[in-house]
Amino acid sequence: MISSNTGGARKKPQSVTIETPDHFEFEFQVAGIGSRFLAYFTDKMVQVGMILTLALLAGLFLLASEEFRTGWNLTAKLKGPVLQWVLAAVAIIYGIITIGYFMLFEYFWSGTTPGKRWQNIRVIRRDGRPLSFLDCAIRNILRFVDMLADFYPVGLIVMFLDPLNRRLGDMAANTLVVVHKDAPAPVLQKVPADNYEADSVLRHAAAGMTSEDYQLVTRFLSRREGMDDKPRWDLGIEICERVLKTPVQPARSCSDPEDILEKLELLYRERTRIL
Repeated sequence: MISSNTGGARKKPQSVTIETPDHFEFEFQVAGIGSRFLAYFTDKMVQVGMILTLALLAGLFLLASEEFRTGWNLTAKLKGPVLQWVLAAVAIIYGIITIGYFMLFEYFWSGTTPGKRWQNIRVIRRDGRPLSFLDCAIRNILRFVDMLADFYPVGLIVMFLDPLNRRLGDMAANTLVVVHKDAPAPVLQKVPADNYEADSVLRHAAAGMTSEDYQLVTRFLSRREGMDDKPRWDLGIEICERVLKTPVQPARSCSDPEDILEKLELLYRERTRIL
């Protein structure tokens, strides 16, 4: 589920609220067209550098080869067919670098590229789940539809008209580009392992956990690596409050919420194994 808060004459959303499958809501700021263009321009410069580097290495290899002169003479005789094959190979390599660059970076860098990181934006799924490789593939393969000669006439028109600033690739892959925000760091030190009072509180909370609470905790712990920092922190706090049945104040808390959930998960499994 997704909803947006609009503002201004163009009714462009400043933020969007996403409800996860676990029924938690997070608010994100939608990335603007300007920041996305600057991120793309930066990534394109990186790609140009990669292509020039490959061309330079290929040229040096040919010059160093003893058969370069013989090969050049053969190429001159078979100019037409060879030229077509060379152009086809260049087009394939260009497409692999152009599309593969975005696919691999967005998949392994949690929805970001060097350009996106510079602009503090990232790609997320509309349902709040981490990006899969298929999501990255779909949204980036459709760049061929959005762009024309490395410009995005179709993509820019669609983004301008869409209230969520999505291009066709985002619509097909069900993704959004949002502003990335870092989570606040814990203020105080973590709870010592031999802290009797904290251990007693957690054991009492684990004893009162239901199977639904346990499933919620385990789902969060298994999915947290693919989450943005701030939603990850906020969701950890919210789950702690649900399981502990008491408000958790991060500024006064003496432990990372994920540490609490890890201990609760372990204590629950120990308790159920004994019972």
